[in-house]
Amino acid sequence: MNRVKVLFLVLDGLADVTHPELGGRTPLQAARTPTLDRLAEEGCCALMYPLGPGVCHSSEVAHWRMFGYRPEEYPGRAYFHALSEGIPCSSGDALFMFNLVPVVRREGKVYVADEGVPGMAEYCRRVAEELRRSAPQGMELHYLGGIEFLAVVKEGSAHLLPTDPFLHYLPVAELGPEPGWEGDEDTARTVRVLREFEERAERAMARRLKPEGWEAGLIMKWPSRAASPLSFEGRYGMRAAAVVSTPCFRGLGIFLGMRVVYMGDAEAGSDLNAKLGAASEWFREGGEFAFIHTKHADEAAHAGDPQGKAEVIEAMDRALSAHAETLFSREVLTVVACDHSTPTARDPRVIHGGDPVPVLFRAPTVRRDAVREFDEVSAAAGGMGQLRGEDLMPLVLYLSRRARFVT
Repeated sequence: MNRVKVLFLVLDGLADVTHPELGGRTPLQAARTPTLDRLAEEGCCALMYPLGPGVCHSSEVAHWRMFGYRPEEYPGRAYFHALSEGIPCSSGDALFMFNLVPVVRREGKVYVADEGVPGMAEYCRRVAEELRRSAPQGMELHYLGGIEFLAVVKEGSAHLLPTDPFLHYLPVAELGPEPGWEGDEDTARTVRVLREFEERAERAMARRLKPEGWEAGLIMKWPSRAASPLSFEGRYGMRAAAVVSTPCFRGLGIFLGMRVVYMGDAEAGSDLNAKLGAASEWFREGGEFAFIHTKHADEAAHAGDPQGKAEVIEAMDRALSAHAETLFSREVLTVVACDHSTPTARDPRVIHGGDPVPVLFRAPTVRRDAVREFDEVSAAAGGMGQLRGEDLMPLVLYLSRRARFVT
């Protein structure tokens, strides 16, 4: 008996809030999406909190939960970037992402400059070698391009608090341990190593000429720990591929033992069209699970234009229509999900939202509900009810007829 294949499509940042300029609708409600609506009509919908109500989380944390992995198994995003870039590290090493950014000082505190500085990436490129040489013994620094640097502390501790405030109206934090880890020897050593690096880096940058009127500073985020890979196929019995276009999700796919198809396009419709084609090819080769990630809706939301985001959603829906044979196949379970909401608002207090997001399941094995349109409001009436991110994979296993009988 042929098993149902699984197409798991994550439209990053698809969900939103209502906007007056869209008649009190979300961009997804305002967009014309006949293919998504048909999937909803032929399937079953739900609202999902990937982590929990009101939690404004990052994409990779939501994906980790949706893939059914436990929080304590999560190695950290910096390690995904290291895997993506092929940076050598050993199990037990600690990893940290550093960004070199323009900063300003106000009332004795340091803030990331919101306005940015022309030529910042070029400045980072010019100082990269000096910063690499600033790394103390027991630490390596790798330049990833742009403003990004990856630090690897050998046999270090990841129990440090990020200094990156993410929300720029908050000050840059001091480098230090997580609460409860102040007395841990490895954590204390890692803090000393990173503080020494920051001091050396500050002296190195002071020797470099830069445009007048601004100051450069290092901010740290994503404390991580290198770990042994976790096999998606070993856990779920499906040969899986990740069709993605960002280093984070390439590294996530590598960590989970998926075949990684690394591709992307600047235009939303072309990007999704190409990725759906790659997923269909994977199925023809005998693959059983295809994870597709596209970030265009999220990027449109961060641009602050609700109508523009609606147009991006329409472009993605047109791409979906070109692959109806796969999406509506009797041999495919199509799952369309969203990792988080991204409110289309130029609000310095918000990066991602804590709203519930819509999700749909479509296959011959799926009980149909009464939902006829795919959006955040209609999905609230879906037959799957309200889900958590961790509920997705058990449903995928059941609806693809891979679930074990429990007694």
